[in-house]
Amino acid sequence: MTIQRERFDLYVVGFLLLITVAALLLQSVQLTKTLTIDSHTRYPYEAVDDHANGGLSQASLEIVGNTILLHCEIISSSYEWPYCEVSFNLAKTGSRGVDFSQYSSVRLWVKYDPLQDVGIRFQGRNFNSSYSHVDDNGSLKYNSIEFYGKKTTYPVEIPLINFQVPTWWLIAKEIPLDKTGTDFSNIVEIDIATGSSIKSGKYTIIVEKIEFVGKYISDQNLYLLLLIIWGASALFYFINKIHLYRQELYQSGHRQQELEALNRLLNVNRQRLEDKLIRDPLTGILNRDGIANLFENTSKSPTPIKLSIIFIDIDHFKKINDNYGHNVGDEVLIQFATTLTENTRDIDVLARWGGEEFILACPNTELLQAVILAEKLRGVITNCQWPQQIAVTASFGVAEMGNESPTDFIGRADIALYNAKTNGRNRVEVSKSKVKGGQH
Repeated sequence: MTIQRERFDLYVVGFLLLITVAALLLQSVQLTKTLTIDSHTRYPYEAVDDHANGGLSQASLEIVGNTILLHCEIISSSYEWPYCEVSFNLAKTGSRGVDFSQYSSVRLWVKYDPLQDVGIRFQGRNFNSSYSHVDDNGSLKYNSIEFYGKKTTYPVEIPLINFQVPTWWLIAKEIPLDKTGTDFSNIVEIDIATGSSIKSGKYTIIVEKIEFVGKYISDQNLYLLLLIIWGASALFYFINKIHLYRQELYQSGHRQQELEALNRLLNVNRQRLEDKLIRDPLTGILNRDGIANLFENTSKSPTPIKLSIIFIDIDHFKKINDNYGHNVGDEVLIQFATTLTENTRDIDVLARWGGEEFILACPNTELLQAVILAEKLRGVITNCQWPQQIAVTASFGVAEMGNESPTDFIGRADIALYNAKTNGRNRVEVSKSKVKGGQH
């Protein structure tokens, strides 16, 4: 290669570096875009209560200046989960809503008046034709989160990545694994509702404003664009270099070496991109999509495969965030994932299921072995030294896969986890295994 050619290549690399640095600096200071919903919104809104579910609670709205007041009287009845809510209809047609996937967080000027020790539930309902139906409101996916006004700042800002889809809805609607994650691409309804543990009485929720916040170009899209630019430049460079070697060294063994180097580079770039898509960016372990293939492959296997799972939930994790801040909460999540990984086998697969929930898949493991492992992990977590000297414990739900779908399998483990939490937390509960021909 001539000196002039090498100099040109250096200029190109320098130019790409300049573009990359400028893009990253601009991304850190660029203006954000917002979408605001309040009493003057163009979207219609109404008060909703539990009458449609057989309840007796009563909800009404009052507009005072720029503020929406949701007046609610919770009345005990045969319906176990009474509620009141203000619901915003974002649907332009029956199934076409608003795409919030380009936003990164939501700010809520929402609180009880006076402040209460019960939560406020915020949720966006998404329509997807693969599981939603226009005439069935219950088929809209719940992307929800619950917060406590006395334990959060005002307004509260919540990253959309912290939202979760309730497991009970996934099981009830038999949602396939590849559709179990949150989805904000087509929100047709937004609800602000009383919390899940609310007691009988009269309440007022003040709704001043809802504001979705995001960048014009998301961090993920920017990194993907830079990766494409660098990848395309590298590909062009290597293709051009191969062409030169064909002309100059066609008979030389160097051509084969260059081709092999190119293949290795492309494989490394592809592997890095694939890893980024299936791993949790905070803890570095697999995410929900990353572990889905394990369950799918197990259920499709022509021969029975022993597989147990352990559903794990950090006890009272919301209090850690509220009392010490989200940075300390993130430190706890990272150390929690590291602790689990260091105390399990190489064949075990750990994934972050969402929020403070983790799932540990144990291949070639029977139920009793998984229970023993869960008890061991519970003790390790209890005795571990945590940031800020926080006392951290966890609850565990254990199940062994039987003659059932992956969704039912995970659902049984989730029910066992729920039992562990309702029975006092910091304990292990076991689900009975489903086997061919009955249960044991």
